[in-house]
Amino acid sequence: MFSVVTAITLISIAPVGAAATTSIQTAGRSYAVALFSKIPMPSGVTQLNAPMKPLHPVTGSPGYSNVIDVTRYYSAPSSIDINGFAEAHFPKSEWQGTGASFDGGYHTSGSFSARSLCTDRHAAYCDVTYSAEVLTKSQQELRIDVAVVWAPIHVVLLPTSGVVTLTGYDKISPMNASSGPVKVGLRANQVKKLRNAIALLRSSPGGLCMEDSALFNISVTSTVTGKAFWSASADECPGQLIVNAHGRQVALNARSCPFEKLVGTFFPPHSATGTKVGLKVCDSSG
Repeated sequence: MFSVVTAITLISIAPVGAAATTSIQTAGRSYAVALFSKIPMPSGVTQLNAPMKPLHPVTGSPGYSNVIDVTRYYSAPSSIDINGFAEAHFPKSEWQGTGASFDGGYHTSGSFSARSLCTDRHAAYCDVTYSAEVLTKSQQELRIDVAVVWAPIHVVLLPTSGVVTLTGYDKISPMNASSGPVKVGLRANQVKKLRNAIALLRSSPGGLCMEDSALFNISVTSTVTGKAFWSASADECPGQLIVNAHGRQVALNARSCPFEKLVGTFFPPHSATGTKVGLKVCDSSG
């Protein structure tokens, strides 16, 4: 399988040409197709070569420009509660919403994060959406969409030399700038833990948000009063860790639960309360 992996001590970022982009998309589509053998499937369903009636999912459209969506249609007994089946077979933490529409006939959709199934680090985003519409008393049509954002792997390494400062906030708000900064100078063992955690983060799939707030910042300076030569900032939406060094930038997925839980432990008790609350919203499979 085609793989793009970049690792540089300060920051990893590499231009990806048209040929590499095509190969990435091909690899991502192959991975999405292969996921159909892993996702929960109701018993008694039969795959269709073509839809009996095209369905349009009500949920599960992330709006990413580079999403790869593979669709399959099935015939299923109308007695099966498709959304109920899916909810019973995915962890509650991966539920992303259900919906219904009367457009062209009543049908329902349920979407779930499939990051627990998408173990390959290239999968920056993974989603499964089940859509169903009853056609007769005994038959319903089932549409399953597997959506994947396939991205290069950026292995970003936090420098271990210099002064590493973590800044959180007492108050965070999507309407106003985060306030009440709490600065913590990290010890060598804490820097090592943070470096290891950042190196494991997947690339961010991107995303658009109407509102956002700063969650925390990391800076590395040569001296206590020196200018930062490496910095990273995390936001609430879309949950990115933007790393900057030497005029280069890379976006990582900051919503990994192990990563966010680690960051929260660095702040003293009863401080940076806004940041700590924001860190509770994480991706358990990230």
